[in-house]
Amino acid sequence: MRKAAIALLVLVMIGRAATVTALQVQENTKMGGREDEMRQASMTQHYEDSIFKVTDNGEFSVEVLLPDKKLEIGANRVDLIIHNREDHDVAGARIMVEPWMPAVGHGVMEKPIVNEKGGGLYSVSNIIFSMTGDWLLRLEISSGATSDTVKIPMPAVGAMGHTQAMKAPDNTKIDTSTEAASVRGHYIVSYRSDIEPIPVNSLLNWDLIVKYADGRPVRDAAIKILGDMPEHGQGFPAGPEVSETMTEGQYLVEGLEFRMPGWWVVTIHITAGDMVDHVSFNLLLQ
Repeated sequence: MRKAAIALLVLVMIGRAATVTALQVQENTKMGGREDEMRQASMTQHYEDSIFKVTDNGEFSVEVLLPDKKLEIGANRVDLIIHNREDHDVAGARIMVEPWMPAVGHGVMEKPIVNEKGGGLYSVSNIIFSMTGDWLLRLEISSGATSDTVKIPMPAVGAMGHTQAMKAPDNTKIDTSTEAASVRGHYIVSYRSDIEPIPVNSLLNWDLIVKYADGRPVRDAAIKILGDMPEHGQGFPAGPEVSETMTEGQYLVEGLEFRMPGWWVVTIHITAGDMVDHVSFNLLLQ
């Protein structure tokens, strides 16, 4: 009987200790949450529609602005306002930005480009989202000897030019021409593939011919190629590389890969001097 009583007493004491420990953990969690709230409240959010986050160790605040008010498959840009824990502008920061999709556990190969604008403002371009869904921006910020990290949930990424999957029109109504004028009429663009018919799940190259509306070849253009499957909200797994050839107005597009059969829209963004324009081509792949 005495041994049973001692054993029962030990169990009761263990139970009480476990309860105290659990309460302590809950209280510490609440205190940590309150500290995070207080820390965030002490830092300035400049815009109501921005995304505001304090870094993991409280060294910086990050305010994310979306100039286009949305995110879509392909290249995107955001602006960042960085303050330190004293709520002062952070100039000269070193910022690493990585788009990350938690649902699939990976990011993209292309690296975003960060440019400082002054007064704690940074512009981040070439943020590539390769598919629709929920993405994070993982940031590492360094200023002097101080470094910190943060993961910022972004608004859901939509397909190019639309916020949800689109039903393909009747095939007879889809224009699959390989030459077209750009949207603003600045350029005439055509392409030819090194493999015909264009295959699925194979790397291929395109020769891209870019002319001004009056027929002159376009030299030294900056060109970006984006792919979109409007029915599925998927794009290219990696961004194709574009280089100018020795032939005036001709550019080589390397690394195109269409992962699925169906309706694709390939959009070509062209910048030559101060003339910015784009053109889209439809493809129906078997």
